[in-house]
Formats: sequence, C-alpha cells, structure tokens
Amino acid sequence: MLWRPDIRWLVIMPLLINIILFLSATGFATQWLQDWITTITTSIPEWLQWLAWIIWFLFAILAMAIYAFSFTLLANLIGSPFYGVIAQRVIATEANSTVGSTSAAASAWQSVVREVQLIVYFVPRTLGVGVVALILSFIPVVNLLAPIIAASWAAWCLCLQYLDYAADSEGVAFVDLRNKVSANRLSSMGFGVSTMVASAVPVVNLVILPASVVAGSLLWCRQHRDIG
Repeated sequence: MLWRPDIRWLVIMPLLINIILFLSATGFATQWLQDWITTITTSIPEWLQWLAWIIWFLFAILAMAIYAFSFTLLANLIGSPFYGVIAQRVIATEANSTVGSTSAAASAWQSVVREVQLIVYFVPRTLGVGVVALILSFIPVVNLLAPIIAASWAAWCLCLQYLDYAADSEGVAFVDLRNKVSANRLSSMGFGVSTMVASAVPVVNLVILPASVVAGSLLWCRQHRDIG
C-alpha cells in the first residue's frame, strides 16, 4: 500500500528528511551507547560481575528504546503533514470509499496541531519515566527493571502515535483514543513493541514511519474504532 500512486509521494518526501535525521542521530546514539554501557558496567561491584553481560543486554534494549522514541518523535513532527493524509487514504481504502472533502492542506495542518498535543502528553511523562529508570540503573539487581520500564513506555507511546493519525482523521479526541487503546492493550502493545524494534534498526527505520502509519490505520479500522 505504501507505493500506491496516491500515497507514494507522501512517503518519499518525509523519507528524504528522515535520511538526514538518521545519519545525524545514529552517529550520536552509537557513541552515547558505548560510553554509557562502559560507565555502568565498570561501576558494578566485583561480586556482581557475572551479571555484566545481562546488564549490557538490558541497557542495549534501553538505549534502543530511547533511540527509537527520540528519532520517531522528531521525525513524526516533521512528517505529520504527510502522515495525516496517508491515514485518511488508508481509511478510505479500507472502507472502500473516497477520501473526504477536506483539503490536503487542511488535513496537514490538523495533523501538525495534533502532533503538538501528543508531544505535550509524551515529553513530560517520558522525562519522568527517564528519571525513574536512571535512578534504578544505579541500584544493583534492581537496575534490571530500568530497561523494561523504559521499553514498555516507549512501546505505549509508539502505539498511540501511529494509531492517532487515523483516530484524528475521524475526529476522535486523544483522550478517547487512549481509552480505546487501553481496552485492547495486548494487540496495542504488540504493535508498539514491533514498531519500537523496527524503529531502532538502521535503514529499516527510514521507511518504518510511513509503514507504521499504514499499519496503525489498518489496526484502528479493524480493532479499535468500535471499542467503547
């Protein structure tokens, strides 16, 4: 569906922007991860050295979650004018109908406004989760929970992010979307985790954003729209 003529150009434009973001973010994230893991593993007491490889693995997951969340947050803000239109066209295709009369420019602006609302919801809560995860990361044994907490939050955010384009195009308030997602938590978190993993894979994350908009729109139509 990504390469349909009426959707293809909406994918290519943000893709070019994402390439620039990807090159910048990946270089920074790689160096940051190496430095952070070195700091954490060298601070482990000698009697817990046997846990070093587990901690390395878990903090790699944590770094992946942070990278995926940060990359998609910025890329989605830039790409939101395109993604809102994609969601509209996917919904129309799924319903076997035509796209509504709202102009592409109006839909794009609506998507930008909604994206800002999402950022207002995500950022302070993400900082709170980050502080908790950071504190836990310095407590032996308990620090194993830090990556799990961070990854779960990232998956939740990504799920809301990509379902919201379709929900917004149908006039569903963000608070109502959260209630619908909570009512179908298993499939919602499965979608969020899949998106998080794919978003953290170099090169794949260049196309995962528009692909996730399509997938999220289909998930919305098939499982979430009629909840509540």
